[in-house]
Order: sequence, then structure tokens, then C-alpha cells
Amino acid sequence: MFPKIHLFKKRDYAYLLVAASVIAGGIAIANTQTTKAPLQNTMTAYVVSTDQAGKEVLQPATEVEPGQTVEYQLTYENKGANPLKDLIVTGPVPRVTSYIGKSAFTQAKAALQVSIDGGKTFETEPVKRLVKDASGKKVEKIIPPSAYTHLRWTMKEPLNAGQVQNFAYRSVVK
Repeated sequence: MFPKIHLFKKRDYAYLLVAASVIAGGIAIANTQTTKAPLQNTMTAYVVSTDQAGKEVLQPATEVEPGQTVEYQLTYENKGANPLKDLIVTGPVPRVTSYIGKSAFTQAKAALQVSIDGGKTFETEPVKRLVKDASGKKVEKIIPPSAYTHLRWTMKEPLNAGQVQNFAYRSVVK
């Protein structure tokens, strides 16, 4: 499951409760033949702010307000004895947030794709669509990153035994 997000009202403002949790889905693993899952993964949400010196600070997200930036960190570790091939890491962009373009990062050798349809399909950036303009002429439109619903990294190399890879991206609370 992905992080659970609950909206509630507090003093006429919409607040967001982000319960970061261990995610069991959002991955695809091939070539594993043990009954005990060798892949351990977590997803944690942090509120991004700056301290008095202007240095960026990440604090665990419990409640966030509209306009705040949230960083999602996904950690994948191979606790097994064999390399894990064909690993795909998927992270959601919660509906109450908008993905911040070009904020996705990892040190893993991986290809990034995005979804604008709830994770049904993925494509590389920039996402483009043919739409009709006011005169009825078809024109190519770039879909803004704020419309992304999921991000997906396809690892180009196996996750070796004992290896840890981190993936992260940011969104802003609507």
C-alpha cells in the first residue's frame, strides 16, 4: 500500500495527515525463488523547510498545510543472498499534492517514467498530448508535472545482496 493520506478540517484550514508507512506494493521483482521476500522497502514522508541560516531541513511529516513541500523517500534493500533483477520502484503523488517538476532523484542507474492516469501507463518526460486549440487545429501540448500521479524508476542494474538504493521526489500540498 502507499502512504495513507487523510484530510481533516482544523480552524477552517484543510490539513493533511501523512502517515508514512512501509509499502508492500509498487514494485515488480523477477528472478526471486525464495519464500521469504529478500527485498525490504520503506517509504517515508518529510516536510521540507529552511532553518534560520537558510539551510534546508527535513522533518518527519505528520501534519502539513497547503503550500508546504513534502519529500517522499523510498528505500529498497536486498536482504537476500542473490541479486534482484528487473526491479521497478513506483511512488505515488498523493491527490492532495502536486509533483514538483525535476525533483525526482536517485543515485541508482535507473530510468525515470511518469504517469498521468493513476499509474495505469507510464512514459518519459516531457509528457505530450495532441489537443485541439480554439480554432480546432490539433496542437501538441506538454502536460505539466503538477498533473503527474505516479513516478516509476526501472533499475538498469540488479540490486545486489546487501545493497541499498534510495529514491526520492517532492510535491507541494494543494
